[in-house]
Amino acid sequence: MTRETHDTISTLAERAFDAIRPDPTNSKPYAIERVFRESVKAIKGFGPREPSRQDAVDAVAGRIAKLPNRSDQVYRVGSEKSESGDRLEERIEAYAEYFVDEVFVGLFDGKPARLKRRENGLADGFYAATRRLQRATFGNDGDGDSADEETDALHDE
Repeated sequence: MTRETHDTISTLAERAFDAIRPDPTNSKPYAIERVFRESVKAIKGFGPREPSRQDAVDAVAGRIAKLPNRSDQVYRVGSEKSESGDRLEERIEAYAEYFVDEVFVGLFDGKPARLKRRENGLADGFYAATRRLQRATFGNDGDGDSADEETDALHDE
């Protein structure tokens, strides 16, 4: 992975983590990669044709916004716990725009088939970047106490 790709995937993970986070008690790779993989699915839904930028952004944002309703592997981050403090919809839109502009178009020239071929490798990078964010947010002790507190708080919302 080139330095440019690493920076892109790390920034993508940061934007995702600021809007929709994986459940900190679920350490399964698919759960941690879920936002990224759902973003790729949104693009793959266009099939072989190349979507317009706005269609791609809308597809990714819509799929990510609905994800917490469809899965208990992720949860929404409230504005008070967000780095940016923006409304959730604005953070999801910013993530979707970054995904489309920097990953889909920037790395793969807006070609769904090229994105699909590299999905697993990019998901590995997204996983590592998200785990780094989890450690920074919930602590490095590995005992789960910080993660349990976060999970309790999200269930109270």
